[in-house]
Amino acid sequence: MTAGTRMAVLAGVLALTMTSASAQTLSVALQDDPDTLDPAVGGTYSGRIVFDALCDKLVDINANLEIVPQLATEWSWNDANTELTLTLREGVTFHDGTPFDAEAVAANIERMQTLEDSRRRSELSPIVDVEVVDAQTVIFKLEQPFAPLLSVLTDRAGMMVSPTAAAEGGEFGAAPVCSGPYQFVERSARDFIRLEKFDGYWNADEIGYEGIEYQIIPDSTVRLSRLQAGDLDVAERIAPTDLETVRSNAQLELHTAPGLAVSHLFINVGEAGGILADSPELREAVELALDRNVINQVAFNGEFIPTNQMIPPSSAFHSASHPIPERDVEAARALIEASGVASPTIEITYENSLTDGRVAQIIQSLLQEAGFTVNLLPLETSSAIERYLAGNFELYIGNWSGRADPDPTLYTFFGTGGSQNLNGYSSPELDEVLISARSELDLDARKALYEEAAGIYLNDRPTIPLYHPTWFYGAQANVEGIEIYPDGLLRVTGLRPVE
Repeated sequence: MTAGTRMAVLAGVLALTMTSASAQTLSVALQDDPDTLDPAVGGTYSGRIVFDALCDKLVDINANLEIVPQLATEWSWNDANTELTLTLREGVTFHDGTPFDAEAVAANIERMQTLEDSRRRSELSPIVDVEVVDAQTVIFKLEQPFAPLLSVLTDRAGMMVSPTAAAEGGEFGAAPVCSGPYQFVERSARDFIRLEKFDGYWNADEIGYEGIEYQIIPDSTVRLSRLQAGDLDVAERIAPTDLETVRSNAQLELHTAPGLAVSHLFINVGEAGGILADSPELREAVELALDRNVINQVAFNGEFIPTNQMIPPSSAFHSASHPIPERDVEAARALIEASGVASPTIEITYENSLTDGRVAQIIQSLLQEAGFTVNLLPLETSSAIERYLAGNFELYIGNWSGRADPDPTLYTFFGTGGSQNLNGYSSPELDEVLISARSELDLDARKALYEEAAGIYLNDRPTIPLYHPTWFYGAQANVEGIEIYPDGLLRVTGLRPVE
C-alpha cells in the first residue's frame, strides 16, 4: 500500500468516525438565548424548548391539546373539584440521584410559591396545601375550583427540579438539575447550551441522541444557510419567506403546526409609560392606524393569522363577536386631535431579530401615515428581555408562545399581579371576570366569561395583538420522529438519527 493510499484510507476512516460521532449529537438552532434555566424563574419561549430536554413535567399535552401523563400517570378530582390527586410515576430519579416522589413534588410547589423571584407564584396560587399521602401519591388542595390547574402543570409550573440541588443555594439556573432525558453540561451566554443523555432516565429507550447542543443564532437567514450546509440538524422559526427553500431541498424537511402563540404590541400604561399610558384615544389611534393584513403579507408572505386577540381562532374561547377593526387613518388622525397631544412621539422596543425588525418597520410606516412619530429601539435579545421584565419600555413587540387554556395567557398578562403583567395594567372589573373564569368548570359558562373578558381588554388596549404565528421548523431529512405541537416546542422524546 502506497503512502498516498494509506492517507486516503485514513482520511476515509476519520471521516466515518466524525460522521458517526456528530450523528450522536443533535444540533438545534434557537433564535433567542433563554433567560435562565430555572423553571421557577424562566420566562422565554426558547427556554421552554430547552426545558423539554432538561425537565420533565407532571403532565404534558399531545398534538390535540389533550392532557397526557408524564411524571404523573393518573389524576382525579374530588366531587367539589377542590382536591386534585396525582399518582406519580415510579422509578424516576433526578440527575443527581435524588429520588422523585411525593415529597419532591411538595418541595417543588413550595419553592415555586415562595421563591422571591418566582414567576410561577401566581400560576400556582390556587394551591393552598400539598398533602403527601405516600411516596407515589400527592394531593393538591384548593380553596375553590381552579379549572386551568392541569393545563398550568403542562408548562414550567409542573416541571420538577431536584430538591437536593435547589436547597444548595446559589443560582440554580446556572447548573440546573431536573429529571428529563438530558442533563446539563455547560452553557456559554448568547452562544450555546450543551446537554448529555441521562442514562438513568425512566424512558431512556425513546431517547435517540447521546447529546444535544442548542446554538443561539438570532438571524433566520444564518439559521437557514447553516441548515442547508448540514451544520445544523434542526432550526426553529424558519422565516415564512424561506419556506420554499426548505420544501424544495430533498435533504431537508419542513415541520409545521398552527400555533397558540401571539405577537402583540405591548403598551406600558403604568407610571413608566409614555403618552399612551393616560390616553385611551391615542391607544385606539394606534390600533386604527395599523393594518394587520399588510403586516402579515409583507413580513410573512401571508403565512400567519392576523388577529386582534390574545387567544387564537382555533380555541373554543376565542371571541367571534370582536372582529379585527379595519384600518381607518382618518379616524386615527381624529383621535390624535381629540387627545390634545400634538405630533405624538412614541418608541417601540423589540428584540433585534429579522422578524421583529420587519414588523417594527412596517408598524413605524403605518403609524407615521396617521401622524405619529415612531422611534425604533432594537436591542440584543438579553438586553431587550431585561428591559421588558423591568417594565422599562413605552411599547414592546412581545412574542408569547401561548397555552392550551386561556387563563395562563389572559390572567398572566392582564390580571393584577400576573407574572407577565409588566406594563402596569390593572382593571378590577377584568380581575373579577378572570377569577370567576378560573373557578368555572362548565365549558359554556367559561366561554361566556372569556367573551366578557375580551370586551374589556380589547376596549382598554393594554396591548394590541397583531398576529398568530404558524410554527415552522426546518430539519435534516435524516432526523426521525419530529412532531411539532401547537405549543411550538421541539419534543426530543422519540427523536433519533436515521441509520
